[in-house]
Amino acid sequence: MCITVNNIEHVFKHLQPLALEISLSSVGSQDSQEKTDYQGDTNELINSALDHIDSLIYKVLNKISVELETGLKKNVFHLAWSPDTLPTEEAICPLTNFLSDHLTKFNNALLNGNFLRSLHVLWDSVLFQLKEHTDTSNGEKMPLFYDRLHEALQILSDYFLSDGRGLEPDRLYNDCYRELDVIFGLAKMSTDQLIAEYHRERLNEQYSITVPEFGVLEVRVYFRHDSLCVEVFSARDVIPLDPNGLSDPYVIIELLPKRIFPNCPERSTAVQKATLNPQFDETFEFSCRREQCRDPEAVICFTVMDYDVITANDFGGEAFISLNTVSGVEHGSSSVDNFHGLKPLQLALMFQKQKDHPILKTLEERTSDKLAQECLKRQKERIQD
Repeated sequence: MCITVNNIEHVFKHLQPLALEISLSSVGSQDSQEKTDYQGDTNELINSALDHIDSLIYKVLNKISVELETGLKKNVFHLAWSPDTLPTEEAICPLTNFLSDHLTKFNNALLNGNFLRSLHVLWDSVLFQLKEHTDTSNGEKMPLFYDRLHEALQILSDYFLSDGRGLEPDRLYNDCYRELDVIFGLAKMSTDQLIAEYHRERLNEQYSITVPEFGVLEVRVYFRHDSLCVEVFSARDVIPLDPNGLSDPYVIIELLPKRIFPNCPERSTAVQKATLNPQFDETFEFSCRREQCRDPEAVICFTVMDYDVITANDFGGEAFISLNTVSGVEHGSSSVDNFHGLKPLQLALMFQKQKDHPILKTLEERTSDKLAQECLKRQKERIQD
């Protein structure tokens, strides 16, 4: 195999400079346009041949992954299922030793271009074996399990980069790597951390909206005399959710996450009948401490719902505010006395458009986690059809 791919690599290496030589050579009496067309056609033909040769070499080298599959599977399994007390740096040693033994042989037997291709083939094989351990059909895995795999992924990426002497970054950080980085990075988090990360993403989406798609909610929020005050003024251009082309909207106000605000139940406005531009003009006070609101994870969630008498109420959009940015809460500020001078906020209402959101998928896999399943059920109702 090594002799075969090395012979093909010799052809590849000698063909590469040919396009440049042709482009620099004279083409007799041909005019400029004819010369340009000739060079373009020739370069396209040569590049096509190079791609074909490169593909042919990879086809041969892919036999490596088949030959080493059993060993890779065994060592990745050892890495994943070693005792929690064994550091990742030690648990990964059998795998890196296995890789080093074979890569040393390849380095001695293959030309440099083929050695780099063999690195690429091996890297894809390692990623495939790691991905096999994301399957939850055999039972739910704990965050610590994924924490080890995530750390191992970083160690292995450094191993294959080899201080600039190994794989090129664009080959290493491929789609499969990025997918595993997200899966392991999320799965190693606690459920509370996942929910907080989800809220952060929604906040970032809130800030990035320039053209509201589902309407706008006008509110004012401030901290005053040991209470968080929330004024809900109005909404405009809410989406019609009733057969008559209108809605019966009302707004639910929640301080999240509940573990930070255990004694602050959700509140809601009165229902405004048959309108897409409801006027609420209601004020709510939540008894809480400034320190609670200053928590980096503390947010206020506004949910617009359409009231239905017979069927379940329909979701009409949501909006978020980070509580540590609210007047009277931010560090160095005091309670707001002249709250009438505060400018109301215009919040674009949102739906979750990503049906297969990675955080929601991670929560869905935690079937025995009540908090995860409650959050998942809530968020599924907010996904745009």
